[in-house]
Amino acid sequence: MNILKKIGLLLALVPALSYAQTDGQISQHLLTQTHYNPATTGSTWMGNITLLGRHQFMGFEGAPTIGLLNFDVLAPSINSGFGLSVVYDKYGPISAYNAMINYAYHIGIGKHQTLSFGLGAGVQMRQYDASGNIYENEDDPISNYEKDTQIAPDVNFGIQYTLKNWVIGASITHLQRYFMPEDVRFQSVNYYAYTRYRFELGRYWNIIPSIAVHYDNVIVNEEINLLVEYTKFIWFGASYRMRDALQPQSVVPMIGFNISDYVRLGYAYQYNLTELNQYNSGTHELMLTFRFKTRSKTYKTPRFAEW
Repeated sequence: MNILKKIGLLLALVPALSYAQTDGQISQHLLTQTHYNPATTGSTWMGNITLLGRHQFMGFEGAPTIGLLNFDVLAPSINSGFGLSVVYDKYGPISAYNAMINYAYHIGIGKHQTLSFGLGAGVQMRQYDASGNIYENEDDPISNYEKDTQIAPDVNFGIQYTLKNWVIGASITHLQRYFMPEDVRFQSVNYYAYTRYRFELGRYWNIIPSIAVHYDNVIVNEEINLLVEYTKFIWFGASYRMRDALQPQSVVPMIGFNISDYVRLGYAYQYNLTELNQYNSGTHELMLTFRFKTRSKTYKTPRFAEW
């Protein structure tokens, strides 16, 4: 790795290592949300198993990578959704694991209107492995801590209001951090808010604009998205990401296919708009969703928007 790449990698990882309390970014998060908003658990009539892989800052050795597994299913007879979410996030010498069991209760408050409350509970583990680090001063006391593993509880809470063509939601992750000592090895409380609306254009086309905001107690990340869906077979669009005072960060084109009623495939590419663009070839993210039928819709459960 040449000196420019080393400098670029340092610039990329310093925020992550200094503020390890932030959640990992996912480009297609609005298509699989249960890992940060448990209120979306069981929010469609189909059960879902989603696998997602993300490799950030291609060209850097030790650059961040994320793996995600989301599972959720609706139990219509009790207006509830149940699910599991597992996230693996590695950046530099830190490997992070979060495993959550999610529950949501869905309340029908009118035609095509549902108010959902969700709770996630689980554990988070942080492993710090500095065995590959190079120290300028061999007597640096940090060099004595080459490996360390810590485990802590984890709690998420969320709410979502769903109409036929409109969704608005908010969530808080890692609520237990309010009651625990400050520790940069674990995420602090993170806050999310989002909304999206579906415009139905004739029989075949849908246009879905959305806005999302994420605050990790250090930085505010803003995002504007636009997806276009054709005959529920293909969707494509882009996200424009900013931070703090609306400073441009990246643009994310994406495309996806409903291969069948039960298999979805999505891809996103993140192109940096900052100086980091000189040192990497972008970020690739692949998502695969398997869907399966749940029980009949003849229960009292509120009708959900299938999008």
